[in-house]
Amino acid sequence: MGPDYAALDPTFFGRQREMDWLLDRARRRGAPIVITGVGGVGKTALLKQFLGTVLTSRPPLVWRPRNAPDQAMAEINIKIEELYRDRNVPEIVAIDEAETLSEADLNTITGRLLNLKAIRTLIFVSRRRPDISRAEVLEVQPLSATDAQEMMRSLLGADYPSSGLLGTVEAAAGLPLAVMLLAGLLRGKNPQEVARLLRGEIYNLDQRIILPERKLITDVKPRIIMANEALVERLKSQPQSIYELPSRKFEELVAELLTDLGYEVELTPATRDGGKDILAYMTTPHGKLLCLVEAKRYRRDRTVGVELVRQLYGTLIDADASSAMMVTTSSFSPDARSFQQRHKYKLALRDYGNVLQWIEGYRQR
Repeated sequence: MGPDYAALDPTFFGRQREMDWLLDRARRRGAPIVITGVGGVGKTALLKQFLGTVLTSRPPLVWRPRNAPDQAMAEINIKIEELYRDRNVPEIVAIDEAETLSEADLNTITGRLLNLKAIRTLIFVSRRRPDISRAEVLEVQPLSATDAQEMMRSLLGADYPSSGLLGTVEAAAGLPLAVMLLAGLLRGKNPQEVARLLRGEIYNLDQRIILPERKLITDVKPRIIMANEALVERLKSQPQSIYELPSRKFEELVAELLTDLGYEVELTPATRDGGKDILAYMTTPHGKLLCLVEAKRYRRDRTVGVELVRQLYGTLIDADASSAMMVTTSSFSPDARSFQQRHKYKLALRDYGNVLQWIEGYRQR
């Protein structure tokens, strides 16, 4: 499910300068606008807030390419042809996730759309900064400490003790997506528990399940990882090649496949043993859900045992996430599957066959 670009976000903070810049450019005509910045910095949120604020005679039009670049460009060309035949052309057209398109395609889109006199403003949102002729670029920076703290306060509520916020703003590094994640982890915890989490002390010796030390909060730096599409295409014809991937590349592959399934995906940095957690978000009418995903690139004959599944479940409980999923290139032991069945509404297991299904369906949804 994609974002609602018409809805204002009540947790939107600290972007008045950027909003003023966009509103000023919207009053002009001609040069395309590029909104760029690192993953998690709030580019799409800024676009949504701008489109929900600016007054136009016709609703803005937003495209969000989700297919391979050649397919995405073909779809956009069809949409442009429809605009050329339509008498109700919008004044503002925006393309989110424009990094999926080549610079040549983006320049072609620019020329064709701005040739329509009714279109006053053309906006591209992209993680990388594309070279588009005559484009004006807005590079979105992390929030200031004050704005990040105000956003955290709005998410946690006015009754949340100020002492519980100490250290959390620095941990979020000014990234709104990290602030939202931290707020979700802090709810219901007292200042002492928050301090323990920020130090990475998340062992719980009073429970049967021992929680791993991963510094789940302080190490999170939202960063969208996209696997090389050529790799996915190669795996479609040579599925056995998946066993040749380094663990890091397999984690990136899983992150990309989950993105294709509709999740917003992040990877936490490596721990000492080289392992990583994947954070997968899904927006629903009832709010945003977080799924903790563990990727295990194992040999076909090496099954994943119940101990690792219990450990993932322990992390889920401690992080207060919505669910958890373990993805592997092998299979799961009977004990692991039995444990999952006892927690089937919170825990999912995906084996080699499931990964192949994701690969076969890649970019076809």
